[in-house]
Amino acid sequence: MFSGFCAVSGSPVRPNDYNRYLLRLDTVTGKKRTGTMHYCCWPCVCDTQDFIRVDTKTVATADGPKKYHFAVLGNPCDKAHKLNEEFVQPFGLRKTTLSQEAAEVRCIEGKLQGATLSDNGFPIIAMFFDLPNSHELSLARELAFQKSDNATQDGSIVTMEGAAADESDQGLARRFGPPQPGRVRVEAGVQVQDEYEWKDMCTQRAQAGYNSGMGEIFRKVAEISSPAAVPRALPAADV
Repeated sequence: MFSGFCAVSGSPVRPNDYNRYLLRLDTVTGKKRTGTMHYCCWPCVCDTQDFIRVDTKTVATADGPKKYHFAVLGNPCDKAHKLNEEFVQPFGLRKTTLSQEAAEVRCIEGKLQGATLSDNGFPIIAMFFDLPNSHELSLARELAFQKSDNATQDGSIVTMEGAAADESDQGLARRFGPPQPGRVRVEAGVQVQDEYEWKDMCTQRAQAGYNSGMGEIFRKVAEISSPAAVPRALPAADV
């Protein structure tokens, strides 16, 4: 069910091999997590990179409690007054407020109404789907950022299957060459569009003032509690 809608725009999607995007996101505990999400259009990749983080949610199942990974945002109710601030829509060029455009975002006594919270207390907006090798890719990405002694200079590690996983920015460029938007590749037996392919287009979109895509309201809500404000060392749960 979580693959049937776009977490950024809210639009329904038909989940398939061509709208599954591989992403490398920060977790709320300061680590890295590699996984996939389904989108309606490519600009949602850029909005995800800017605002979405990953946290766990412990779910009661028939086999006992199990942790799953979810996409989360900062809580807009941290600064609820911003929901009533006027802004000019970049497309329609009219003044409005989030209270008008996103009426379901309601805060009562600092709590986001109707929200399901992650293990560390953040609003969940979608599932962050694991790949068969998500753990190894996540570790490779984290080591590339930490420049750990356990990683090679290019940030690669050897996965359990014995294949090298080079998840540093430079390593991705060496592995795949220049970005090719729309290119589909196979990761651990799963077809994905890698977020790397949209790197240059995300930069161009930002320079143009985010004048494309369907995530305008998403960005306005998400920026109320920015990624920089998400706590990095939370004791409740590790990711």
